[in-house]
Amino acid sequence: MTEKKQTEPVMDGATEATNDEKLSGLIEQVEQDHGHEGAGAMADHLRDRMDETKTEPENAGDTED
Repeated sequence: MTEKKQTEPVMDGATEATNDEKLSGLIEQVEQDHGHEGAGAMADHLRDRMDETKTEPENAGDTED
């Protein structure tokens, strides 16, 4: 068994996903795994996962109305 640390999503097609798709997936994962811990804890976990997966935050101009 390998000791390699997971540093990217493992779902089929995840490596071809856009940054926005990756970020959306990370948000969904963190909400599912840590939603009961509150917004501050969720933000901490999200930042950690973004660093681990090298996902970039969305640009300030990337909001939808």
